[in-house]
Amino acid sequence: MFADGPVKLAGGMTVCLAALCEDGRTVVVASDRMVTFGGILEFEHTVPKMTPTTSLAMVMVAGDTLLGTELAQTVATQVRGTTPSIHTVAVALGQAFQAIRRREMEVEILLPRALDLNSYYGAHASLNGQIVVGLDHSLTQFSLGVELLLGGVDEDGAHIYSISNPNQVRCHDIIGHGAVGSGAIHALQSMIGFRHDSTARLGETVFRAYASKRRSEAAPGVGRDTDLAIVSEHGIRRLSNDELQHMSSILDEHQASTTDALEAKLAALSFSEGGGPPRRDPT
Repeated sequence: MFADGPVKLAGGMTVCLAALCEDGRTVVVASDRMVTFGGILEFEHTVPKMTPTTSLAMVMVAGDTLLGTELAQTVATQVRGTTPSIHTVAVALGQAFQAIRRREMEVEILLPRALDLNSYYGAHASLNGQIVVGLDHSLTQFSLGVELLLGGVDEDGAHIYSISNPNQVRCHDIIGHGAVGSGAIHALQSMIGFRHDSTARLGETVFRAYASKRRSEAAPGVGRDTDLAIVSEHGIRRLSNDELQHMSSILDEHQASTTDALEAKLAALSFSEGGGPPRRDPT
């Protein structure tokens, strides 16, 4: 009823995942390469959508790639030459998110009426009531169409933060993992299935993050290409194509062996017609 201007989806058709490990001293981050442009066009890009904000922090973007990258680069410029805490970086991302959301809101909703937010709120009393209701609805419901996931390390250890509309900055440390994008539910369910927490070893966390990203490909708009990086006190280490291929082989073998074992157990079951409990086939 009150829709005004382009409709943007919250989040985006993609997946970004982060998981703590090594007793909370390291964070593993993973994403696909599906890029959303203008809220409509989607394609797999050759460039990873992970942006280092510091030498010990990585931001991943779900949703509008241009706006998300602008956010990440803005904060990277602000903190360059300093050693901020990950919380400080997260707050800066939230502030940049709010500023860009305000800018885009004015451009898409108010500028066509020769208004900005200051002039709009200053002219409330003189505007038609129905116009005010419609504009207020459009402004409060406006989504930037971007979610950010931050993983990094500071002197207190590794941390995960998400930043989403309208300016929600949330810490995921207590859970030990977090995800954004259309594949987030699939990725989180996978990590929950692994019973993952921050005490996990690095190797098993890399496998779980990779497997969870692969499982999230069942969601609409999640790309098949994968980027994965390890952020520790020593810096950011991106996995090579050979290492990712090795992870793929391990996952395929794991899934095949699990399927074979399950089929063998099911084949050994015999169900009586009387509805009693299943009996194992003695053979």
